[in-house]
Amino acid sequence: MHVKSVLITVAASSAVFYGLGRYGHELTWRDAPSPAVQQALAQTETQPDSTQATGPAAGQTETELAQAPAGRPGSPAAPQAQKVDETALRYFATQGDTRRYEAELARLRALYPEWKPPTDLTSPQPTGDPELERIWRLFAEGKYGEARAAIGQRNSADPSWQAPADLIAQLDRAEAGQRLANASNAKQWEQVIRIGTETPALLTCANVDALWRVAEAFAQTGAPERARDAYAYVLTNCTNPAERVGTLQKALASLPEALVSPLLAQERQTEFSGIRDEIARRHVGKAAEDPTLTATPEEIRRIEALANAATTPDDPILLGFYSFRHNEPAKAVSWFQMALARNGGAKAAEGAVLALGALQKYQEAETLGAQWLEAGPANRKAYLDVATALIAQEPAPRLERAVIERIAKTVGVDRYAPGGAALGWYAYNSGQVAPAETWFETALSWDRNYEPAAYGLALVHQRLRDQGALRAIIAEWRSRSARIADLLNPARGRAPTAVREVRPLPETSPTARMVPAPEPVERAPRRVTRIEAAPPSRYEDDSPAVVVARRPAPERPRSGSCGAGTSGAAALQRGWCLLNLKRPAAAAEAFDAAQRGGNAQIAADAAAGKAYAKIQQGLTGEASAAAASATLPPARRKELQTLLLSERFYAQYEAKDFNGALITLGERARYASESTDLMQMRGWSYFNLGRFDDAAQVFQALYRANGSPQAMSGLTAIRDITQRNRY
Repeated sequence: MHVKSVLITVAASSAVFYGLGRYGHELTWRDAPSPAVQQALAQTETQPDSTQATGPAAGQTETELAQAPAGRPGSPAAPQAQKVDETALRYFATQGDTRRYEAELARLRALYPEWKPPTDLTSPQPTGDPELERIWRLFAEGKYGEARAAIGQRNSADPSWQAPADLIAQLDRAEAGQRLANASNAKQWEQVIRIGTETPALLTCANVDALWRVAEAFAQTGAPERARDAYAYVLTNCTNPAERVGTLQKALASLPEALVSPLLAQERQTEFSGIRDEIARRHVGKAAEDPTLTATPEEIRRIEALANAATTPDDPILLGFYSFRHNEPAKAVSWFQMALARNGGAKAAEGAVLALGALQKYQEAETLGAQWLEAGPANRKAYLDVATALIAQEPAPRLERAVIERIAKTVGVDRYAPGGAALGWYAYNSGQVAPAETWFETALSWDRNYEPAAYGLALVHQRLRDQGALRAIIAEWRSRSARIADLLNPARGRAPTAVREVRPLPETSPTARMVPAPEPVERAPRRVTRIEAAPPSRYEDDSPAVVVARRPAPERPRSGSCGAGTSGAAALQRGWCLLNLKRPAAAAEAFDAAQRGGNAQIAADAAAGKAYAKIQQGLTGEASAAAASATLPPARRKELQTLLLSERFYAQYEAKDFNGALITLGERARYASESTDLMQMRGWSYFNLGRFDDAAQVFQALYRANGSPQAMSGLTAIRDITQRNRY
């Protein structure tokens, strides 16, 4: 403890106070300690570094520094014989205040090298001074103002009495320390530097906090080198392990790393191991965010060792993102899986989903991402990215219906144009043109500038031979998309079927794609659902499952605008107009506005319109809810119920739930007769259930009614399979 005490006071009156300089003069370190320091070191068992700072005047003794007049630290003064005042030392000993006792003991030893502390400090002094002891007690309790007042009162009562110089010096330092801390807390950095410069005795190893505050003030006022020197002073002269580590932590937080490296070199044994870990984490973290940066192999090994040794998820997550951003997705998956096993939460799940996607394990990524959809925007974005990649594969993957519905719901909630377009391509590449058209239109309603959706919609119109709609898209996109502009170019040859070549997919699994074709020997007719302008008033039974509105519809606006009125009636009209433009998502929003702002009749019409919009989007569940919320006339409710049952039938048929499909057809028969298209699908449902006699009756009735070639195909399929079963 004795060497520390000498260094505390000597260094305080030298390097820090005068080196830091008033208001930021250059900080310098002398090559060798002063004679006073050399004398003190001769009494110690260890020798500090030769960079020990010296005092402002070479050869000036510690006693001279301590007796310098207030306000002029370090001024030369002739040493005076003085009795050692042990009052404070005894008080701190009796109070058990170890920290202050050690500081006072070090101070007295530095001032009086020949002095020997009493062996029994707890016994009262022979010539006690109760009043002085009370003043010391006030000082020890931090009541500096009361201590000053007590000194003044004592002087007034006894002009010959003088307070001990030690007491006055300690009060000066304590009050300066308070002012410095207050200035630091208020971020008055220039004031901090001024107080530290004027009170050099404050900046010692006994008060490292003051040194830290001065160093921070230098860093905040654009003098990082001087801050570095203040931190270096602590590491050179102070030995408290916690304060040394804290010093380097503060340096790391406030200084450029280039200035921190020399401080690391002052490490004793492995005391800065945790800080080296933090520096490695910092480098790996930056490189995990910016792929153009890399961490050193040693830093990677360091964090890997920490990750494997710990039970927390932070380091595995850090390494996972570093590996992912540096094209090592397999390694990233391993780290993220470790983090998930350690309850790494949403961040680990986000990384795992992205890394699995990078490995093209889209189905596994989609399954994991679905579990974390509600964790936050980053998790939803990761899910949407891998889900879009999943359904955009060619050939279209075979997915369970629940997966497709989950993807479609998430895409719709987030209005994610790439996902909507991907669902359009998924349907298109599966040969399902009508749902593809709806998804492409919906994606464009979310982002009018998303070219893949526009291109897909153009191909749909081309396949449906809707030349007017095709030419409208080409006119809009001609200057922005060469492939759209080239669709009607005779030199192109045949039109492409998709961005990727569409190939028919086998229908051998019970799992369903978004809108899969039926399984029979010959596919049943594809359904097309259109809703134009207003709810349908009747159904054309002789049409191929086309639901068409028969109420006169307003002329489709050429500009694509449907008005912007705010009243309920205006919103209702806008909703039907948008539905007529095949923009069901926007139409649903307009109908919602009409329900909020209109009277009872408008609200009922808007609820019906919203149901039609949801049906057009393929959201039959939401359509049923919208229909149930409205008070509709019987005829309108019958029409809507018929349409909803039709949608349920198609969904069951496409999911190969043929028994359920037949039951739904039976329910629908209470509201409307079956169209030719539905009768054919009834026949194929019987066929797929092995009820060949029932299937034959349906196909024969259709063939007798209109000579349908599809019905003859059904009869041929029945004949082929029944004859084949005879042998």
